Amino acid sequence: MPNDPQRQNPQPGRDLQQAQPVLPGQRREPQAPQYPQHPQRYAEARAHRVMDRAADAVWREVRDFPALAAWHPGIASSTAHPGNPRVRDLVTTDGIRLTEALHAVDDTLMTLEYGFVAHPFPLTDYRARMEVRPEGDTRCSVTWTATFRPAEGDGAALAAQFEAGVFVVGLEALGARGRG
Repeated sequence: MPNDPQRQNPQPGRDLQQAQPVLPGQRREPQAPQYPQHPQRYAEARAHRVMDRAADAVWREVRDFPALAAWHPGIASSTAHPGNPRVRDLVTTDGIRLTEALHAVDDTLMTLEYGFVAHPFPLTDYRARMEVRPEGDTRCSVTWTATFRPAEGDGAALAAQFEAGVFVVGLEALGARGRG
C-alpha cells in the first residue's frame, strides 16, 4: 500500500519473522542465517619481497619462531614462552610487549602462520602468514600477510602501519642477511 505509514518509515527488526516452536514429530526447514546489516570486515596488511638468498636459508630463519629478534630490526627481544616453544614473547624497539602463538608450520610449502595472544592494538582476530618461495637456486620471494578485525573503522591505517613498520622493514632486513 503506497500510503501505509509502516512502509514509509520502516523500523529495524520490525519485519523479522518470529521463531515458531517446533513440536515433536514436526520438521523445520533450514533458513539462511541472519547477519547484521553492516558486518565487521577484516582488514589486510601485505608485503612481498624478492631476495638474493636461497629459499632454504631464508626459511631456516623464518621458521625459527622464537628467534624473530635475530633478523627483525624492530624487535628488541624475542624469546620462547616458558614451557611452550610455540609461543613467543616480543618486545619491540619502542617498548611494546606482544605475545604471539604459532598456529601452523609447513616445511614442504615453507609457510608459517601465527596470531596475537596478547597485544595493545585496537583489533581482534589477528592472523599472520609468512610464505617463502624459491625463485631459482639463489633467489626467493617472501610474502608476509595478516588479516584482522579493526576495533573501529576499516583498519586501513592500522594495516598500513603493519605493512610499513613491521613487514617491509622485516623483509628488507631478512633479504640483507647473508650478504656481506
